[in-house]
Amino acid sequence: MDNRFFNSLRNKLYGKLISFGKQIGLVEDSEKDLYQAAILLKNLAIVRKDYPVSLDYILEELAKDSGTLKPVFQKTLSIYRGGRYDEAFKFFADSVRSRYGKNLAMILSKMDKINPYEIVTQIDVYIGIIREVRTTEAMRQAERRSLVITAFATASVFTLMINFCVVVVFLDTLNNLQFYL
Repeated sequence: MDNRFFNSLRNKLYGKLISFGKQIGLVEDSEKDLYQAAILLKNLAIVRKDYPVSLDYILEELAKDSGTLKPVFQKTLSIYRGGRYDEAFKFFADSVRSRYGKNLAMILSKMDKINPYEIVTQIDVYIGIIREVRTTEAMRQAERRSLVITAFATASVFTLMINFCVVVVFLDTLNNLQFYL
């Protein structure tokens, strides 16, 4: 019972941390790390196609190269070395808390069962999905910025036109008043 309570509390706190992390950009850093890990994973698979390496070695390399996900890769590696293979990948997917993390955990879980070179196409698809989503998000952000800039430019032009109309009407009214005075 206590374990469920603590898990529930941890999930609620972690959800709040993730939303805070998205606001300050930390979550995006972990997604960048996942992207870089996928590229490194692909490179390792291609370079070592003649001499397949163990997942242990691959996780070590990912932990060395990673930034914000380094502790997650290290903990995954220690669980993996303890012989709890499924638990290691479940831990990785739960720790990263994004669909990209779950997909990478699935790819990593397959790498020990077959030659890593055979998974290169899956890694390519994974990298393509991340690249596509990031490109779409960048385009949306650029579109929002251009809308804000366009709104300010339109407001400036509108203000100038109103100012021009007021000045013309005011000067015309002032001339008419001077005529009557």
